[in-house]
Amino acid sequence: MTSRLFLSALLEKRLDSATNTWLNEQCALLHAGAPERAFHLAFGLALRKAGRAPLGATAAEQAAALALHPGWDLRDWTLDQAARAALLLSLPEGAASAKSILSLFQTADLGEHVALVRALFLLPGNEALLHIAREAIRSNMGDVFAAISQRNPYPAERFDDIAWNQMIVKCLFVELPLAGVYGLDTRANADLARMIAELARERWAAGRRISPEAWRCVAPFAHPANDPAAGHASASLEKAFDLEPADRRGAALAAWNSGKEPLRALARARAPELISSLENGTLTWENHDRP
Repeated sequence: MTSRLFLSALLEKRLDSATNTWLNEQCALLHAGAPERAFHLAFGLALRKAGRAPLGATAAEQAAALALHPGWDLRDWTLDQAARAALLLSLPEGAASAKSILSLFQTADLGEHVALVRALFLLPGNEALLHIAREAIRSNMGDVFAAISQRNPYPAERFDDIAWNQMIVKCLFVELPLAGVYGLDTRANADLARMIAELARERWAAGRRISPEAWRCVAPFAHPANDPAAGHASASLEKAFDLEPADRRGAALAAWNSGKEPLRALARARAPELISSLENGTLTWENHDRP
């Protein structure tokens, strides 16, 4: 089953027959090469037709989404976003469709912008749409930035390290959870660890905190031999053990999950009360912020 057919099947269960008929007709017209104006009009009407209620995927539907595309998380999707994604996926592949999508991006309202950004990873040839994703990480609109950074595979698949690091640091600034970033651990890099260590020192000097999740990006690059940047990462990570309980849990979890014995020894020495929960896996990034 294709992603478009999957979305159509989801919507068929949730929308009335008239709306499903309209959506299927629009998808067929777009697939047949309808003009750009028709695409823009259908994309704009999708909210009025489908509504913005949560998609509410079942466990089986979520599993099917992951089978179609790794990292496809339906938790944040709404009905209008699913309908708009189906419209996007109905466009014929090629430069003309990419041009139409980029044109839509220039005039999209907030809801259309979010739907477009959320669906980017599903679109064939989406490397041609990198500009949209880069603009999303620069956006001052919180919903748009959340749509690209949270539970979206596109950044992990398409961003270079510069854009990726910019997105992660901004998540820390605006206090979005790093646990929601798809591919966070696989895209870890030394420059990001350095940036976060420097950010932590700046915040501490100003009497401010940094998310305990930050150490998840730092720990993999702490303690390598003869690496000054790693020394800064190590010092920042170690200091986190002396801060608030949540910081202590985050530092211990990052150190333990690194798999490096020197860091695990650090966790044993600095947070012995957490070792049993680290060993049995009950302390996770999903619950580390709970007392």
